[in-house]
Amino acid sequence: MITPTLPEYMLTYPTVFAVGDQYQIFMPFSDEVIVWIKVGEHTYFDHCNGVLRSRTNMHRVTLPMRVLDEAKEYTVVYRKMIDRAPYFPKSEDERTLTLPFKPIKDDGDINLYHISDAHNLVAEPVACGQFFGDELDLLVLNGDIPNHSGDVKNFNAICEIASGITYGQIPCVFARGNHDTRGIHAEDMPDYIPIKDGKTYYTFRAGCVWGLLMDCGEDKPDSCAEYGYTICFHDFRLEESEFIKSVIANADKEYNAPGVKHRLIISHVAFSHVCQHPFDIEQELYREWTQLTHQMKPDLMLYGHHHTVKICPAGCDFDHWGQPCTAIIGSKPIFSPEGNGFVGCGVTLRTDGTKRVVFNDHKGNVLTDEVVK
Repeated sequence: MITPTLPEYMLTYPTVFAVGDQYQIFMPFSDEVIVWIKVGEHTYFDHCNGVLRSRTNMHRVTLPMRVLDEAKEYTVVYRKMIDRAPYFPKSEDERTLTLPFKPIKDDGDINLYHISDAHNLVAEPVACGQFFGDELDLLVLNGDIPNHSGDVKNFNAICEIASGITYGQIPCVFARGNHDTRGIHAEDMPDYIPIKDGKTYYTFRAGCVWGLLMDCGEDKPDSCAEYGYTICFHDFRLEESEFIKSVIANADKEYNAPGVKHRLIISHVAFSHVCQHPFDIEQELYREWTQLTHQMKPDLMLYGHHHTVKICPAGCDFDHWGQPCTAIIGSKPIFSPEGNGFVGCGVTLRTDGTKRVVFNDHKGNVLTDEVVK
């Protein structure tokens, strides 16, 4: 991939998230700037009701997926603010960064890499994510990438990992994890991650790939003392159930749309599995979610949360509610006084319906390389 030098104030390469039929491009900066993106003759701004945003270190620009897919290149343009006075504000000259972009193909094999549970590790997950090199098509960030939301700086780990793997040149998707919901800035996280209609669950369609990004929220009852009366995830999940049903009702424009060749269910928490008490929550609801996903005929379910790597075929001991397909638990962080490490998961979705699944570590070792149906 092309790796141009980052211009001043830009902390990472952009991260291009696929959300519905749009891209949301995120960029962290070290100083207050105003930002826009040029794609061909089109210009897209980071603004709030017509006012360019500057009082944030994380900028988001939303644009139609088809525009960037066709152009295969975009330019980030920004100005550092000197004095945002009510009259005659001052800013520095424009700085720019132009990057190529590789959209997901409309047909053929698709290489994706899955990372979850980084818990603020960056170098180690990035090293794992280099597995496919320039042949990578999609990066999946599946929850608990920051260690928690007690410090807004933790959110930068999302873009740091994506930047180190994609260099702003291929699409990513993101699902929220349970540790992401903890801390004073958990309510601010939607300003730092992709959302659709204000929600952290949504579908995406990129090339021949369709996916459902799910959000289970926390992993224990809302009444657990650990949360101190600060969450209401049962009601949140009930709303999500209605969303899942609406996706099924709209199947012809979602997973059954023309050109969809590969279908993914992505969730940080493995809702088709029942953990031991006190993590054995929402059994009736999670059973319903698992059964509803059968109608989507997914190729794979991608999970994190368990801090391990494992291939879980439908009907195995891990599968309690009747998975519609094989599930992959795809990341293992390693925290040790002798040195931290990471194991992630590379997947090739093949046109013949099989999937190559690779577990590799940050040192370049391939631990598992299997083909599953």
